Amino acid sequence: ITSGSLADVAVVWAKTEDDKIRGFLVEKGAPGFKTWDVHGKCSLRASVTSGLAFSDCEIPEENLLPGVSGLKGPLSCLNQARYGIGWGALGAAMACYDTALQYAKTRKQFANKPIASHQLVQEKLAWMITEIVKGQLLA
Repeated sequence: ITSGSLADVAVVWAKTEDDKIRGFLVEKGAPGFKTWDVHGKCSLRASVTSGLAFSDCEIPEENLLPGVSGLKGPLSCLNQARYGIGWGALGAAMACYDTALQYAKTRKQFANKPIASHQLVQEKLAWMITEIVKGQLLA
């Protein structure tokens, strides 16, 4: 969860005793509620990603979000966020491709020729950009 350990209040969706999915506000320090930071991520390291855990956590009724049930609300929000995640991944992939292409053009080997002049390196670069463009067309 993004910024979960920094927030004073978490918006949480959970199944209630009547088997309905409802939204709740859970305050930091509530008994049975804990958060922690996730370390060692491969990307988005500037974003504080956190884990949330609940153990015998009872939420007061006044913390129930009124007039909201089911997953339509939270899932519609997540669907919008997925665009940004996809575009960010494509941007990172394009940066990797640009770095690889620049390296292949400047790295010389075998008769002092750039490795970009070798067919296998060209095939790998062509595959990289093809996959990136496929992703761009899907996004």
